[in-house]
Amino acid sequence: MAKRLLSIAIVVFMTTFGVQAQILHRNPVRSIDSSLNRIAKAPAKGAGLEDAIIWGYTDSQVWGGLGLGTTGIQFSVAIFVPGNSMLKGSTIHGINVPVIDGGITEMTAWIRNTLSDTNIASVQLEAPFTINQYATAVLDEPVTIPEEGLYVGYTFTNTINYCIPIDYDGDPVEGGLFLDYVYNGQDYGWVNYSDQFSPTPLQVFVTGMTMKDYLVNLTSAGTASQLPNSSYSLPITFSSNGSKEVTSLDVTVTVDGQTENKHIKLAKSVAAGFNQSGSFSIEGTTPDKLGVFDAVIKVTKVNDVDYTEETTATGVLKNLTKVVPRHTVIEEFTGTGCGYCPRGWVGMEYMKANYPESFIGIAFHKYNSSDALYYANYPMLGMTGAPGCVIDRKEQADPYYGNAGDYLGIAMDFERLNAIIPDVDVNVAAQWNEDLTAVNIDANVEFLAKPGSVSLVYVLTADSLKGSTTAWKQSNYYYQYSASDVGNAPGLTDFCKNGKYGKSSVSITFNDAVIGSSYDTNGTNQGQTLSAADGYDAGSIYEATYTIEGPTKNAIKSVMDKSLVTAAVLVVDNTTGEILNAGKARVDYPDAIHDIYHSTATSFSARYNMAGQAISAPQRGVNLIRMSDGTVLKVMVK
Repeated sequence: MAKRLLSIAIVVFMTTFGVQAQILHRNPVRSIDSSLNRIAKAPAKGAGLEDAIIWGYTDSQVWGGLGLGTTGIQFSVAIFVPGNSMLKGSTIHGINVPVIDGGITEMTAWIRNTLSDTNIASVQLEAPFTINQYATAVLDEPVTIPEEGLYVGYTFTNTINYCIPIDYDGDPVEGGLFLDYVYNGQDYGWVNYSDQFSPTPLQVFVTGMTMKDYLVNLTSAGTASQLPNSSYSLPITFSSNGSKEVTSLDVTVTVDGQTENKHIKLAKSVAAGFNQSGSFSIEGTTPDKLGVFDAVIKVTKVNDVDYTEETTATGVLKNLTKVVPRHTVIEEFTGTGCGYCPRGWVGMEYMKANYPESFIGIAFHKYNSSDALYYANYPMLGMTGAPGCVIDRKEQADPYYGNAGDYLGIAMDFERLNAIIPDVDVNVAAQWNEDLTAVNIDANVEFLAKPGSVSLVYVLTADSLKGSTTAWKQSNYYYQYSASDVGNAPGLTDFCKNGKYGKSSVSITFNDAVIGSSYDTNGTNQGQTLSAADGYDAGSIYEATYTIEGPTKNAIKSVMDKSLVTAAVLVVDNTTGEILNAGKARVDYPDAIHDIYHSTATSFSARYNMAGQAISAPQRGVNLIRMSDGTVLKVMVK
């Protein structure tokens, strides 16, 4: 039964890594199973909770849903409440349980010392429940938070598929999500999903905490690339755990030995309370020289009050030799057996049509091995569910809704990341070899700033792939829903009832599908590794070559048009894992080359190298081939 559950749940790793019984699917589809909901800003309070402070890992107003794709499961959801300096010795008086499944039955909120312990406090919550709101459980007796912390959670039986709320816009937070479920009498055990999904918006009402007026912590400082002696904008994020609202910050910024004082009026104030977050930008002028410079930011005042806590963040300024366009890569995890993957197909098709120059699409079919386009070698890139995608290996996102949760919101994420000025330029040329079995790729990589360690990744993708066998049929779960069920989402309605593709299994044309790469069978990249230690500096140029064998599966070869193959070269930062920039080119496949092998009108006459010297056998590089009708062709030989 576990295998059946997983296949329904659109779970990853079924064919590659074996069945894993405790992996959930994140479903951000609007209006289906209440899986994306906006909630009231102020949670409801119960009797005796008016003087308590609400604590949790997120106060997000947008919730996503997790589930196993079926109902009648007993789920348990929990967070860890730490016994840190703020919370140690304080008391919990109540629990706010987020609800997106209005039909929940047998719901109990509870507190435990460990997840495997019995409850030290519990409250049975009575129906009816209101979706998009909190159900508040008031404890009969308050519970003191010990130094070692404790777990707060709730148990229920679901009536919709994607019933477990998480912060849709958030990042994973340690302690923010623990799950257990029981199905058909089998308990699958507690699993910590804190590092895979954003936290659940479960909250507790606490009194007796030690809380300062202001407690801010700089959490990240970004990277900005630009020319020397030019303006820059460096994004900064911070957290706040104080009893007062934060409206302004004073900071010092130190770059290349020079320190400036800056007063920052926040565009959006940060509310009082726990785990609040804010952001601002540091504006300035870069040093008048090439190089990579640390920008150290330190907070000196909060709301014009001197701040004595030590908090700093270090950003990076990269001064470039020139400014060049960015080509942003979206790598999509998909497969024909994935019933929700049609929305990824819609998103990628939209990107391909609307950003033809700057968008590089790479769709690797790795969900099910029965897929005609199944490609096992490509790495998962941290994705745990399909459809999923990674943008420039910087951010994971839904390939349709993006991270904003909007219709075709993937375009918003793309535009934001594509606006980042790259510090490497990549130009690509590629050509089929003489016997049309492999593609020879040439890349010109120019470093615009002194590089760290980078790797070159080579990928072949093909367009206009479509077959008639079952292996080419795309599973489609959206056929069960009407267009209004998905909010009339552009493109997605085609897969709903009465839509163009409104069946459970459909024939579609696949584009940007991976047919070859520099990854070996272990998912290890075989492309070149370069660094400053090899003598590369700002202005250095590396001329790269690499050969990728063409597909050998008859299912692909029989439908593939060799003139519709694209070669992409990705420059990946080995420290951060991010793609610094990329290039692409359509693989050269002149009709005349096709004639060499498939026409009887002409035949091979003679072969020459680029110096015009006759050669008796193919030589690596460009060969000139004279045909019997006098035509001279250029052919790349690997």
